[in-house]
Amino acid sequence: MFKYTMIDEKMEFTERMKAVKANIHTRLRKRGQREGTHLEIISSDHRDPFTDVFEANPDAPYVINLAKSIVKSWVDMPCVIYPHEAIVGITRPVTPVMEHFSWGIVFEDWVYREKEYTQEDKARVDALRKKMTPMSHGYMDNCGRERWGELYNKVCNEDMFWAGGYQGHTIPNYVTLLENGLDGMLQKIDFWAKLNAKDQDTADFYEANRIIVRGMSEHMQKYADHAAALYETEEDPVQKQYYKQIAENCAHIAHKKPQTLYQAVQLTWCLSLWDWVDCLGRMDQYFLPFYNYSCEHGDVIPVEESVTSMIFKIWEGGAHNVTLSGCKTHDGSDATNDITFLILQVLRNIHDTHPRICVRIREDVNPELMNLIVKIWSEGMSDPSIISDTLVIPGLQRINVPIQDARDFATLGCQEIEIPGKSNTGCEDGSFNVAKVFEIAMRGGKATTDPDYQLGPVTKSFLECETFEEFYDSFAKQLEFFTEMHTWLCSRGQECRAANHAKLVKGVFTDGVLETGRNHDDGGPVYGYGVIETAGIAAVADSMTAIKKLVFDEKKITKEKLVEMLAADFNGYEKERQLLLNGAPKFGNDDPDADEMAVRVLNTYWDEIAKYKSVRGGVYTGACSLLEGGISYGHSTGALPDGRHKGEPLGNTMGPRPGADHNGVTAMLSSVSKLPLYKGVGGTTLNVILTTKMTSTPEQRDNIAAIVKNYMASGGQMAQITTANVEDLIDAKVHPERHGDLIVRVGGYSIQFVQLGSNTQDEIISRYAAG
Repeated sequence: MFKYTMIDEKMEFTERMKAVKANIHTRLRKRGQREGTHLEIISSDHRDPFTDVFEANPDAPYVINLAKSIVKSWVDMPCVIYPHEAIVGITRPVTPVMEHFSWGIVFEDWVYREKEYTQEDKARVDALRKKMTPMSHGYMDNCGRERWGELYNKVCNEDMFWAGGYQGHTIPNYVTLLENGLDGMLQKIDFWAKLNAKDQDTADFYEANRIIVRGMSEHMQKYADHAAALYETEEDPVQKQYYKQIAENCAHIAHKKPQTLYQAVQLTWCLSLWDWVDCLGRMDQYFLPFYNYSCEHGDVIPVEESVTSMIFKIWEGGAHNVTLSGCKTHDGSDATNDITFLILQVLRNIHDTHPRICVRIREDVNPELMNLIVKIWSEGMSDPSIISDTLVIPGLQRINVPIQDARDFATLGCQEIEIPGKSNTGCEDGSFNVAKVFEIAMRGGKATTDPDYQLGPVTKSFLECETFEEFYDSFAKQLEFFTEMHTWLCSRGQECRAANHAKLVKGVFTDGVLETGRNHDDGGPVYGYGVIETAGIAAVADSMTAIKKLVFDEKKITKEKLVEMLAADFNGYEKERQLLLNGAPKFGNDDPDADEMAVRVLNTYWDEIAKYKSVRGGVYTGACSLLEGGISYGHSTGALPDGRHKGEPLGNTMGPRPGADHNGVTAMLSSVSKLPLYKGVGGTTLNVILTTKMTSTPEQRDNIAAIVKNYMASGGQMAQITTANVEDLIDAKVHPERHGDLIVRVGGYSIQFVQLGSNTQDEIISRYAAG
């Protein structure tokens, strides 16, 4: 019997946590600012720790200076302890130079315009830029031009793909941290250094790891000392006791491994801070031993306050993802526990876009868990998202992940998938617009921006094809050519990150890095498969279906007329456009022909990317969590034979093109579940609209739970929910001041609807066309 399963009422916080929550609300920033993880509420005071270190040590190895700079950026920052809080530590203020796990050292040049820095400060940075960036952004472009010459520039003009894109999110091994503590991590580094440090570069790498861990200890000890000093001067007896708790807690975890939940949460938050409050993995699993210990032996603060404090910190800090439930790694049994429910209850009470949470769903999902999830949706939340153990675990095994590790998967970033603490999966290596390749195939490989230029291989143009299969073959050949180019470029982007030691902090706590002496971006982690975000599948599939049915089979539209219509963006051809829209079935309506075509198109692309390996060592896998990428790719994609106008959105998830599904949510889920999503273990999101009107009664919620469970058991991978009613969305565009708490889902993250741009708002409203 689990605790914290209440449905009819929200969990009430303790008086201490109520005070912490109220205090957070006074300083809470918008979603985008939180996810940027720069703190702007304290002055940076002209500080520039990276420039200071590199300037003072001009002959030191890059990786040593990088480690020292990271440490200095944390330990030189003032300690801030807010009233009533139990867990301490804040994100860093923005400075002109910082490290980031997606690149290495980055230069925040905008601070010279908006902060107190001077041009003299900028001159110091400019003099050191080359030393701070072993490999620049231009490396990938130079490689592309060297291999393909003018062709590379022409391809870039097409806006077909984003290569070497983010390559950032990964989940550190919080289990390793909690089992060893910081002093234990130093011993671990020393052990592997003795075995592997055979040359100076490798020795420097291990020393950089030591510098990072020692810096984390110093950071926590500094907070312990600060809390102890505040204790001496505080007059309020309650707050005085809080400072004492913080001082003792931080002093313990500065060196020793945690024993209680309070200690484990503070140490976890310390690493999360140093990891840019990125992704925290299976929090209900790695906290469970400490929760059980504190429940049995007692703790300085109640277990509810420890967990709530952690969730409050990642709410304010903008963490990208936490994963709950799923199965146990050793036997596959249900891993749901008290912490699973407790975290969801805290999320429910906060009612905001953060923390971003994903719950793993099994075929025998705990009924109380499913009821709580649907209840949270019914209250207007877009979190938690859900993901299927039934599909993902075998999909990971298919790419040679052993069963016990596959059972341990977690979501990260904007709903990508990896094995926590053991992976660098690119997240994401890049994104690819399949609809742009379709356009080029229509032209026989000619560019869309320069119609006389042969961009891809010479194939039959649409006008030259006598059969549908001839045209599909042309499309497949173009896809082969540009996929090889894209994946090759993605590996060049990875080489930049490796040279720049982009994930130095993450690597200390990632299996394989210390054991091999290879950095996180240079093949150190156990798993290195790749992730390519996929755009335009539904639009291409519907276009293929329309061509096959209306041009080649029924001959209701000639090839010549279709080409004219597309060139004119249907201006003067509205009758024919309506035939394309309504005379051929569309993916998302449980139509066998339309769905079969979508399966074929997706298989064609994902089978093609699987032919290539990332420079990290693993094969490329499919994914689809495009944020607003489906909108931006749509801007540069012309009119298509599915009836879509030039510039209209392509969709941000694996679902139908916005507005194309008309048969309700069950039919849409049935269509998506037919796709080969087991090949997309990079993470494939799906926007699902379940309005509050559809979930207002217990009977309706039971029905929704049954529909969602069936989808997850029959081929679905993920679902992310928008519960807003369309009438409220439309009114929010006109009267944003009335709808500040209206939350929607955008291809991988939640956000208040009124914070979105007009184009994105329109795309979300268009999803309701099926209703």
